[in-house]
Amino acid sequence: ITFIDGIFSRFIDQFSALPILVGLLSLGAAAVIMANTVALATLERRRQIGILKAIGLKGGRVLRIMLLENLIVSLLGGLIGMGLSAIGVAIMSKLWQDVVILIPTETLPIAIALVIAAVLIGALATLLSANVAVRERE
Repeated sequence: ITFIDGIFSRFIDQFSALPILVGLLSLGAAAVIMANTVALATLERRRQIGILKAIGLKGGRVLRIMLLENLIVSLLGGLIGMGLSAIGVAIMSKLWQDVVILIPTETLPIAIALVIAAVLIGALATLLSANVAVRERE
């Protein structure tokens, strides 16, 4: 029985690491998608950036405007995503009451960390793509 308990314990340990791996892969994919979206949006707005610079705004001011805009969008996206995730977990818990699902009980710190990660990824993507566009001369 001890042997079977050991095998079962190792199986549960390996299975409980799977959601963490899937979560990290999802976060990585989300980061790439966010960076690509911000880069494409910045590329589409090069003309607007040029107009703002032509009417006298300095490149740093234009960069701050774009950074603030994308920070707000990233924050809202992170909050909406966490809200939808909470709803999904609540629905899954109600539907599958008889099935053992390994969901972390302390989700608030994780949710806050993920929203902060979304904002930081949005800020970094904005700084990288908008900095090039702002320094460009038209």
